Amino acid sequence: MDIVKLPDGTVPAMYFVDLDGTLLSTSSEKFFLKHLLRKGILSPFAFLRFLSFYLLYPGRTIREGKGWNRNYLTGIPPEIVKREAAICAEELLKNSLRGWTVQSIRELNNRGCETVLLSASLEQIAAGIAEDVSIDLIQASSPAIVNGRFTGSLNGLRPWGMNKAELMRRICDQRGIESLKCAAAGDSWADRFIMDNCGCSVAVCPD
Repeated sequence: MDIVKLPDGTVPAMYFVDLDGTLLSTSSEKFFLKHLLRKGILSPFAFLRFLSFYLLYPGRTIREGKGWNRNYLTGIPPEIVKREAAICAEELLKNSLRGWTVQSIRELNNRGCETVLLSASLEQIAAGIAEDVSIDLIQASSPAIVNGRFTGSLNGLRPWGMNKAELMRRICDQRGIESLKCAAAGDSWADRFIMDNCGCSVAVCPD
């Protein structure tokens, strides 16, 4: 395969990669939800309560995308989520990795490019996948915890839509790198904000 390069033919300083649809061929969090239901960790009642938030707040879904709702985590101990997320990450690594994206990450890593997984998926899932693929940095959804339990809310910015571009800017500023010296890979309409701000953008099986 041809290595991802900037318009001037140089290797990007950083490579920002989306998870669902780009590095994986499926939705990691939908997979996780089904796993929790199947194992009885998430009860049918809790699942219906989670779905009800979309009916109650349709405007928020339009503004922030479907993944803003993390209420299915409410009350589940963090150690259980961490354990089950690791199990799901292992399954996703076996069955759902997009070979081209993995190869592009490893090729750029070998050329000294820092790779960043920038995803709205849960950080507990993203961490297990990123470690296996040798990604350097993860920016994913970080669920808030109070008194040892998830609240259903998130800490900080959720890496989706325009927030992805803001998080990319912060990372570039910390390293003193211009965004035009970076590359990005994504698959969806929501990824366009970060792809528009990079020197090279790659659409992977775009929707």
